Parts: sequence; structure tokens; C-alpha cells
Amino acid sequence: MRYLKNKDTYVYENKTAGEVVRMIANDFNMQAGNIEDTGFKITSRVEENTTLFDIIQNTIDLTIQNKKQMYVLYDDFGKLALRNISNLILDCLIDEETAENYSYKSSIDEQTYNKIKLTKENDKTGKREIYIAQDSSKINEWGVLQHFDTLQEGENGQAKADALLALYNKKTKNLSVKNIIGDIRVRAGCMVPVKLKLGDMELFKLMLVEKCTHTFSESGHFMDLTLRGDDFIA
Repeated sequence: MRYLKNKDTYVYENKTAGEVVRMIANDFNMQAGNIEDTGFKITSRVEENTTLFDIIQNTIDLTIQNKKQMYVLYDDFGKLALRNISNLILDCLIDEETAENYSYKSSIDEQTYNKIKLTKENDKTGKREIYIAQDSSKINEWGVLQHFDTLQEGENGQAKADALLALYNKKTKNLSVKNIIGDIRVRAGCMVPVKLKLGDMELFKLMLVEKCTHTFSESGHFMDLTLRGDDFIA
């Protein structure tokens, strides 16, 4: 993943996220591993002086917005892998019996937006097009929390604004679990079932492992995990 910090300029048309990953891997002599077909073609995109990681992340973001499915990019023993998280589910239950303690909080201070504003310069008319999606009830409750961005050629402004509002118009929740009974299969990018009582809610769902630290000692094997899923963020 270190090599994805390199910067470059790419202009491409009608490529999926997986095809962009393979293109970058080929150009920079990196090995490509299991790269799944994400099924969504990005009409056209210009990435100027951008890190390779951000170029790939943008393709994943666009895929999530349009397909409502999440994909994970990771280093699979020296090979770039891009997998649908639904194909990375483990039967490793995280609950009160397997975990020693956890840290949980919810807020609107990070990655929460109830108003999306996107703009695009129309070269034909010489005017700026503006697309807005907002939730008036959440604005009355929290005040205006606006996300602003510019669109590239070929992007559907209103569809993207609506999709971003659906993704970010909610409180974010952080969950980290410590000293879990270890399982060597668990790594960042996989999905694990979690069943915990968190005070204001009872959680029982599959969650994405954002970070994973394994600790081996004479007393045993334990893990610390940072988890995310839906409105949970790392």
C-alpha cells in the first residue's frame, strides 16, 4: 500500500473501480490479486496530481453511491485486492463473553451532514449549476451541517446529492473493542458478527473490521478491533 502514496494524473472513461485498480497496478509494476468486478462503469473522470490511493478511493466512493454496495481495498500478502465486503464474512462472534471491554460514542461532529450542495460549471451556458439535497427536520434538530463539493463531467448532480444525503444524514457512532479472544483469520477488511449492549442501543449485526491488532503472548492470543457499519465509523 506504500506505493499508492505516489501521485499521478489520470484521465479515463467507462472503467469500473476494479479496472482502475488493475490499470494503476500495471502502470506502477504492482501485483494485482483478487479484484472483483464492481459492476459499475464510471463514465469519465479526470484525476490531476492525485495520490493513487485517492484515485482508487474515488472510484470506490462512486461505486458505493451508485450500487449501494461497499468494496474494500487491501494488501493481500503483497498483492492488491478489491473485494465486496459481503464476500469477507467470518463466523467469529464478538460479544460480552469474547470481549473484555469496549468504547462507544455517538455524535454529529464527524461525517454527519444534513445538507448536500454540489456545483458544476456548464461550459456551454457559462453558468454554474447547483444541486442541493437536504433534510429540513434534521436541520431543525441539529442546525445546518453542509457538505460541499464540485462535480466532474458525466456525473449526475441531483442523483449524487441524494445519495450523499442518504449516506451522511445520521449520527456517527464509534465502536472499538479490546482484548477479544484472538482469531488469526480476522484482519482489516473482513466482516464479523457483533452482539453487544451499548447503553442506548442493543447491537446485533455484521460489522466491518476497520483496524485490527493481534497480540500474542504466553497468556494467549487477543485482538483489539475498530469496527464500522452503517452509521458506525472508524
